[in-house]
Amino acid sequence: MSALELTAEWIPVDDAALGIVPPPSPPLAFFDPPRNAYWFQNSRGGWITLPEAALKRQLRPYLSNKAAETARLSPLDEHINKLQTECDVAYAGPLAGAPPGLREYESRRLLITEGPQIIEPVPGEWPVLSLVLENLLVDERGDQRPYFYGWLKIARESLIAQVHRPGQALVLAGQHDSGKSLVQNLITPLLGGRAAKPYGWMTGATDFNAELFGAEHLVIEDEFASTDIRARRNFGAQIKSVTVNSLQKCHQKNRTALSLEPFWRVTITVNDEPENLMVLPPFDDSVADKIILLRANKRPMPMPTATYEERKAFMATLTAELPAFCHFLSAYAIPAEHVSHRFGITHYHHPDLLNALDELAPETRLLQLLETAITESWTGSQAQLEALLTGPDAETAYEARRLFSFPNACGVYLARLAKKRPDAVRYRRTGTSRTWTIWPDREPAQGPY
Repeated sequence: MSALELTAEWIPVDDAALGIVPPPSPPLAFFDPPRNAYWFQNSRGGWITLPEAALKRQLRPYLSNKAAETARLSPLDEHINKLQTECDVAYAGPLAGAPPGLREYESRRLLITEGPQIIEPVPGEWPVLSLVLENLLVDERGDQRPYFYGWLKIARESLIAQVHRPGQALVLAGQHDSGKSLVQNLITPLLGGRAAKPYGWMTGATDFNAELFGAEHLVIEDEFASTDIRARRNFGAQIKSVTVNSLQKCHQKNRTALSLEPFWRVTITVNDEPENLMVLPPFDDSVADKIILLRANKRPMPMPTATYEERKAFMATLTAELPAFCHFLSAYAIPAEHVSHRFGITHYHHPDLLNALDELAPETRLLQLLETAITESWTGSQAQLEALLTGPDAETAYEARRLFSFPNACGVYLARLAKKRPDAVRYRRTGTSRTWTIWPDREPAQGPY
């Protein structure tokens, strides 16, 4: 046999068979240009940010920091360059409703560092929570629980499926210590376990809202809320945006804003005194269907809550019942008369609260001024009416000037009155302007006002 024949066939031998262990691959990392930092997984699988020097220390067991004789860069520096150009992310952090991991969105790479904690439904009973909700939401006006159940059901289904669906802002208004804040706090674990406070951003007090994008549940309470009409109007505009629009602008201080799609549900708790209800936005046609307004009734809790130990036991009982409640929600059928094709559940406004809001509404205050200033039928322009009510000799001047706190306030409130009280206010168009008639069914005035 020739030497050629002896070497014609090779027996393959892998590195392991020869005892050669390949070097381990460096751990995963991503470059965050806005932060000029790197995202790196810690020993528990969570993501942390590291400056470049710290990242290099983590990578030295895997890559040499010395360049070969013919190379300009060390393998470690080459890897850092690769991270900056190929593993960069436009956004890194938690994103409401999204599971952890890497995802592409509109040609941008997002690193979601942590996701919501979803409570798994478990068949069972939930007697204590059931009694809490019955006491809170059932009164002489009717049973509000179907709206609460439907709202939660649609929210959980949307969250679990990771599909955007509009969802109204849920308002619980009632006496102090009625349990409304308790229920609001229980909504947080039902919707992923993360909550944030959006009120400053939603009223225009700040443009920065990045911290909200890590929470599914946006919680508003009335302890620092404003009754100023401009804040309330901003609040109403943001409720319309947050409840309906999937795309939201994420703006962190000293960073360029970018658009993301968070899953958000808004809840609001307020006391039902007039000054507290005034923190809610004006219920005009554009915002009314985007709010569910429930009355929270004050009744005894089903377990004692006087001491810390009793309250702790009460909360532990409620928390333990949440999986069974989730099972109930999964199987719950929204009554046909309450179904909304847009929101899943239709809006509802408790009539007593709605009446109270109507009495406090700025258009109602304008009506009271009209009753004081005008006793007979009057016709004229908005500017003429505003001059009549705010003139130096007018009995209504002080209140009217306070009421007309923004440009065209008089026209806005007149338009609302024309819808609510056509017996008091009507208008007709003349070209590009409107002519208003106050008390159209009364005898006209005999002279100019």
